[in-house]
Amino acid sequence: MHLFGAFELDIQPGTPDNPAGIRIALLRYTRGEDGRLLITPECNSFEEVEGQINSLQDELDEIRERARRAFQVT
Repeated sequence: MHLFGAFELDIQPGTPDNPAGIRIALLRYTRGEDGRLLITPECNSFEEVEGQINSLQDELDEIRERARRAFQVT
């Protein structure tokens, strides 16, 4: 498993008879009063929202690259 901030990349290596499998799990979250899962803290400005989005996007970009490498190995 590859841990990031909010996400985890779970790689199941492939074999000649069984292809690799990848799952992305949510690691960091809080539950709102209405039961929704929240993956960022409350933001009080556009700059904070943009920072949170950029951070999540950076994590997803890294996950994408690691997944690409995992599938290239098989």
